[in-house]
Amino acid sequence: MSNTRALSCVEPPAVGDVMVAPPGSSTSVEAILAATRRVITERGPGKFTMSAIAAAAGVSRPTLYRWFPSKDELLEALTVYEEQLFDARLAAVIAAQRSPGRRLDAALRCLVTYLDGLMGSDPIGADPGFAIQSLASSLGPQTASFVSLLGDALEAVPSVRLSHLTHEQAAEMFLRMAYSHYLVPHRDPEELLANLRSFAGLSRQPLTSAAG
Repeated sequence: MSNTRALSCVEPPAVGDVMVAPPGSSTSVEAILAATRRVITERGPGKFTMSAIAAAAGVSRPTLYRWFPSKDELLEALTVYEEQLFDARLAAVIAAQRSPGRRLDAALRCLVTYLDGLMGSDPIGADPGFAIQSLASSLGPQTASFVSLLGDALEAVPSVRLSHLTHEQAAEMFLRMAYSHYLVPHRDPEELLANLRSFAGLSRQPLTSAAG
């Protein structure tokens, strides 16, 4: 899931073909999908309208319907897009580091911060059940990505090195802790990140910067 391609603006893609564009690029499709998440967070999945999505994305209704003829197709594409966005961000921060410890440090910071841009300051929004279900649906794919992209860097985690946890179990635990930050926000995200580093067998002090 970590491979990415630029979105094509020539023909509307099938849902499974929606891909994340490289950093710095912009497409109508990405604007629409990002706006969909914002509007759903504000209104809930049962109350958003295609007109509201078009307005939030800064596109016309004909453009919106050209890419996504129905709400169901739009929601399905949003799920695919967000999985690929997570993969792309995680892959980028890991690739920027050379040592296993620094790769793990950067990945943990990514987990604690990535939902800020995706879901905004109020991730629960108008429909807590939908927000929780969205996180639950993401857990499996994101755990698999975390394990695949980090590889042997997870051996830095003492419980993994001692065979008390598998790579998959450690990755899932880190994700669950990051999710909990958005459901019950920690008073200090940097302190939460320091606690995650300690559990991971790293120094409490960051090995990488917020920019990677």
